[in-house]
Formats: sequence, C-alpha cells, structure tokens
Amino acid sequence: MKMRPRGLGQAVVVLIVAAACGAGSPTASSPTSSGPISASSTRTQPASAPAEVLDDTFGFLVKKLYANEPILGEVGWSVRRESDPRPEFPIGIGEPFTIAVSPDGRHVAYWAGNELRVIDVAPDAQPRTLLALPNNESALWIVWSSDGTGLVTGVNGAGVAAADAPPAYTALRVVDVAGGQPREIVRIPNANVVPLAWDRQARLIAAYEPSSSGARSYYLVEEGGTVKRTDAGPGLYLVEASRDAQQVFGRGDPANVLRVWPRASYADGVELRAAGGERILAAGWRPGTMEIGVLFEDRLELWEASGARRSVPLPPLPPTLNSNAWLVFRADGKAVLIGRPLDSPSASGYPDAYGVTVDLASGRSAVVQMGGSLPQPGWSVRVGP
Repeated sequence: MKMRPRGLGQAVVVLIVAAACGAGSPTASSPTSSGPISASSTRTQPASAPAEVLDDTFGFLVKKLYANEPILGEVGWSVRRESDPRPEFPIGIGEPFTIAVSPDGRHVAYWAGNELRVIDVAPDAQPRTLLALPNNESALWIVWSSDGTGLVTGVNGAGVAAADAPPAYTALRVVDVAGGQPREIVRIPNANVVPLAWDRQARLIAAYEPSSSGARSYYLVEEGGTVKRTDAGPGLYLVEASRDAQQVFGRGDPANVLRVWPRASYADGVELRAAGGERILAAGWRPGTMEIGVLFEDRLELWEASGARRSVPLPPLPPTLNSNAWLVFRADGKAVLIGRPLDSPSASGYPDAYGVTVDLASGRSAVVQMGGSLPQPGWSVRVGP
C-alpha cells in the first residue's frame, strides 16, 4: 500500500481507454460503441474485443465528477473493464478520501465518515460496516492484511488544532473482514502513525510517521503491543510496502534514489540509485513479486533490493513539461498501466493525459487515451471470475 503524508492529497481517478494493441509502435483505435451507457446499468459483453495486452477479467475504479466530463456514465464511482471505456456497473462508495483495494482485487475498503466499510467489486453489491468511531476520533489510512482477511487502520485522537501538530494519539486497530470485534493493538501518544502493512502470519504491523521533511519514524509493531521505533528519512515522502508485507521502500528527495529495507529493520536498508542520476518519475511494488517498477522517461525498469535490474522498453512518450506520472500494476502483476499528463487540455476543456498498458511478459503494449486526472496506484480491480 502506498502512503502519502496528509496535505499532499490524492489524485482522483478518471480513465477513458480507447486503445488497440500494436507490436513495437502501437497505434490507437476506438472501440465500437452504440452510445453512452448509463452507470446504473450493467453489461455482459464489452464494446469490442480486448487488445492482446488487455485482460477483461480486470478493470479499474473510475470516478465521474461532473455531468459534462468526457467520461461515459453517470456522476459517481463505477467499475470498468480494461478494454472498454464504458462503465460496467456502479459501485456505491460515496465520497471517500482514501480507498484500499484487497490483494485479490475483489473488495474495496474505505472510510464513510466515521465508519470503516468494505464492499465487493460486483454489480449491486452492498457495503458492510466493520468499525465505527466515536465523534472524538477520526481515521484516514487503511491497509489490507497480506492474506486479504483483515484490515488495519490508524485512528487519531483529537489533538491541538495547529499546523503540523500531531494528534493526541494514534491507535492501531485491526478488524477481520468477515466480521467480529475490532481489536486495538497499540496506542502511540502524540504521533500521527500511518499503517503500511500487516503480516497476519508473522503477527506484525509496519507503519511510519510522516512529517513535512519526509518520514520521521519507522515502526514495527507486534500484535501483542510491543513497538520498535526507528528514526527514518528525511526526504522519504512516498513510502510503500510490498503486498506480502516483507519489504518497504521510500522515495522523494533526491529524486534519483530509492531506499529499500526489509520489514524487520530500517537500518538494514539499501539505497538504489538510478544510472547517471536520472530522475525517477514513479515507482511501485509489482504484485506477486519482490520487484519494484521504476519509471523513467523512455523505459520501465524492474528493481530488486539485491541490486538485480531489468529494463522494459516503452513506446515513445509524448513530450510534456509536466513531470508527474503514474504507474498502476494490474492486480495480478502481469501488466502495468503508465500515465502522464499532457500540456494542453482536451477538446472538452478538461486536462488530457497519455497512457500505455504494457504486458510484462511479452513487452507488447496498448496505447491508452485518458481524460481527466491520472489513475491512482493500487486501483486495479478484478471484474471477472
């Protein structure tokens, strides 16, 4: 799960895919369409056959903010398949600030006010409330356990109302997705602690404390309540744990370095540097592996903490003055969607973006035409069986 300090914000997902696959230099084509499909309806067949790199058993969470946005369907959240821009079905998750998708891509956890809820990625699914907070507490970040059976969240107690002031405490609480009584693992006073991973087999939770200069502390918490705190940072503004909760990386400043450490020891971490001081545009753990996808202007590299690296060529990315970029690994780890904002808006007046999906086994790619904001990491979901 990728975490950001509060205040940096999150991009809203708005995706339109109108892609076709090509070998070496892919060319875009538009899927056939019989007109806009309402987000309140469902479909059993995509508008066109999926390109070779696309897998319609997977899709994305997408959000339409306004009625005149260049994305099909009604205002609100919906699920769409990889090859088809039309909404497959709506998903009722309200207006959450943070969303956490389960490791298998079949469930979404989110906060609705002071209620932690989970909903299946399926038509007509209804959310279930797993945890409710009193009015003097609040929470934001959610992490799934490595086996997908539970959730851990950091609950903040009311503190001093001042810029960068920590809450009175952060209570790390866990709850089984199947239901049952939530458990408080530990209460850390005068600290804003963000959970990163939960290994249920090892009964360990990894977490960190963000600050304006990057990660201030790294925490390893046993379910019995024992806490090991290590000074961390500065400069680690983006911190992400691998899906199996075994390793963590942080990046930010300098922009050509990743620091990777085993879950058990921040001190045993290593610094991995880009060749020639090249700027890293984006990075993320590849599901089901110990590889980190590291994005550059002309290629994607897959890094391991051991120092092993391999390069995945990309079709030429269009020139842009915007240095932002996203990469979203498919939930099964077999493909990656890469997106970058463009300098000029689309004909609709909304920000336009370029995207490409790459199959990591074959290297084949499909150009993805996107409208609106770029996709947020981790929002690939499983739509089919």
